Amino acid sequence: MQYKLLGLVLIAAVLMAFSCACTEEATEVQTPAPTTAATPLPATPSPEPTEEFSLEPSPTDEVPVYKQVTISVHRNEIPVYPYLAIRFDGGRGQPAVTDLDVTVYLETGEIKKAKLENKVGSEVQIDGSLGTDRVVVVATYTDGSRAKVYDEIHEFGKRVP
Repeated sequence: MQYKLLGLVLIAAVLMAFSCACTEEATEVQTPAPTTAATPLPATPSPEPTEEFSLEPSPTDEVPVYKQVTISVHRNEIPVYPYLAIRFDGGRGQPAVTDLDVTVYLETGEIKKAKLENKVGSEVQIDGSLGTDRVVVVATYTDGSRAKVYDEIHEFGKRVP
């Protein structure tokens, strides 16, 4: 007797499921009317600011402790290959840094650029001159702000203590 009742309940449940699935009303799909999109004008590039060449260092930007990082520069004193090795030494501000842009102003009038990785010990080597060169490093932070964190002169043949 229980099996017959259970069978009737299962049949009723299956019939109810089919009837619910089949009672959905058909909806019409409306296609939007075609619109004409305005063709955007090509963007006119704004002139890039010209970089002023100077071998005179200027003060670095004051940043809060949680944005401070350390950069070290080593100058190769061999005249055949007088490169500058710029190294990222980390600091409290390392998690806040997204980019480190290096600019080297050579005594010859050239300007050379490179990027440092935000990793302690990362280093870039840039060919220097046999005279006085200026190294500038600008950090870009996660909040979009930028700060000059290093700006020093490095003279060939002059030992730094």
